[in-house]
Amino acid sequence: MSETKKNSIQQGIDKEMLMHWGLRILFFLFAWLYLGVVKEDFLFKLQESSYFLYDHLFLKGLLSSKSGLIVLASRYVLQYCYYPLLGAAIIALLLSGIELLANWIFKIGKKWFVIGFIPSAILLYLFNSVTYEIYDSFEISYGICNIIGCYISLLLFLLYKKLENSPVAIGVLTLATAICSVWIGPYPMVALLMFGTDALFTKRYINAGIVLPLGALVTYLATRYAAYHVTPGYPSYSLLHPWPIDFFFTLFLKTLIWHIVIVIVLTSHQLYKERIIHKIQPYANTVAGVILIVALYAGCAYPKAYGDELRLQHLSHKGEWKQMVKEMGKMQTSTRVIAAYRTVALIGTDQLIEKIFNYDYNYYHPNFKNYCEEVSYYPELMLAVSMPQVSYRWSMEFLTDTNKKIYLIQIMALCSFINEEYVLAQRYLRILKETRFYKQWADEMTQCLDNPDKYYKKYPYLVKVKAGMPTMERSGIFRGTTTLYDRFTSLPNITAIKRLYTRLYRRQLDHMEKETLRSPMLRTGRLPRYVQEGLVLKAVLSNDMSSLQKFPIEKEVYEYVRNFVDYYVKHHQEENLDKKMKKKFGYSYCYYFAFGIGANLKIEKE
Repeated sequence: MSETKKNSIQQGIDKEMLMHWGLRILFFLFAWLYLGVVKEDFLFKLQESSYFLYDHLFLKGLLSSKSGLIVLASRYVLQYCYYPLLGAAIIALLLSGIELLANWIFKIGKKWFVIGFIPSAILLYLFNSVTYEIYDSFEISYGICNIIGCYISLLLFLLYKKLENSPVAIGVLTLATAICSVWIGPYPMVALLMFGTDALFTKRYINAGIVLPLGALVTYLATRYAAYHVTPGYPSYSLLHPWPIDFFFTLFLKTLIWHIVIVIVLTSHQLYKERIIHKIQPYANTVAGVILIVALYAGCAYPKAYGDELRLQHLSHKGEWKQMVKEMGKMQTSTRVIAAYRTVALIGTDQLIEKIFNYDYNYYHPNFKNYCEEVSYYPELMLAVSMPQVSYRWSMEFLTDTNKKIYLIQIMALCSFINEEYVLAQRYLRILKETRFYKQWADEMTQCLDNPDKYYKKYPYLVKVKAGMPTMERSGIFRGTTTLYDRFTSLPNITAIKRLYTRLYRRQLDHMEKETLRSPMLRTGRLPRYVQEGLVLKAVLSNDMSSLQKFPIEKEVYEYVRNFVDYYVKHHQEENLDKKMKKKFGYSYCYYFAFGIGANLKIEKE
């Protein structure tokens, strides 16, 4: 072969290798930045919804449960998502390692190197497929389990390839792999499927005849009847945990289908090499890889409202209420959860009545999933509105009904501290000291148990929470934030503004007027904007303008309400009136009263 031809081939190989490594770097950067920046709040939520302690009793208990080994490894990784960029870097490295391992085991080569990225892309997609399932009884380590499980499947397949010429050895490997399902979940089944499909594609029918029926039978027996904790109500739990149970059917179906795709893509690669024309353009792999990344970005998008909820939760759990208020202004969609966190932020920044009706209150959106609409925010909201006893009870209920969550234990410690139940607080702090990233917070509070004023001085927000607690509490079932203050017989003056908010929210203008007369705010000579709007609206609707003489109503507010009502009377039969009036008048208490949830404004033209 001539020297010129050798150099040409070498340059071609170098170019292909360069493009391969270029795509590897691009994929890693995409996965890292996408998870750590775009999905930052999602990663933080996964971490605080997980539960990993270094306590030996916790480790022993987890290891003795179904799929305990892989769940333990996955939860260990998840704790680093406390810092989303760090957690994202670890996950991106794991995904990149799968491509390297698949490339090596299946000898994909330079001509079709993009095939090696398909498993990693699918696993990233599955990792981001979790949305409102995160709030329910859901094994939060599912996404990381898929990634670690893929490593297990690939390494078991590598062992299979070493032994494929010995049917006896294949039988022993099949038995061992199937039994491993007890500790590492469904991923040995993925490995067995790889064994079987590879045997079929390579025409080793004896191996296929051993692996497929024997593997299926032993896996079922090992997982179904092993003496491990299972959920009897969901048979799929015992076989497929930590994959989603059939209650989360959509996510379960996605997981099942895409793992099958991974198996077929990898094990049938030999067929591709034999049958597909090798003369392809050198840039085809890179172009295909870029298309794969773009498709991933589009396919991993979650509902905008869900992203907003996660963002507010993240900031709330960090205590960054000012930043919450700042970001709330950018959010166009509203849900009950978003509204609840708005309340938390505005209470924390002393802007509840001034700003609470600056936002959309239409929670009902077509095709919108409402898994979290009634449960996820209670503990924090109850604590923010000076109800630590109620917050504690909800935290305890969620802790027992769903998987244990670090942030619930943190809230329970805070509630116990505010209620002056310091021995109880110490118990929860002892648990948090066994974690990696909540230990410092727990140590800080522990040092203040003998001197609570020191802690309150550092966190003045908690002073307001404690000062606003009721002196008497009625028993009964909590039925929603709008009835919150009607359940208590004795409330200190500091809660007057919250009670007024309750009346405004429920459109109880008569009650609101009476309580404003008794409110300390009246003595300041200025009422919050939305209280003024409510008073003027009440006067207009009752046709009793004399009632306004008792209150300091600003001329601008009075004219705004009159103009709003006049416009509504004139155009109340038009379509899309809410959009027209939002554009003309903006968000206000009048707008909420007329078009918010449960709106019943009926003004007929005289």
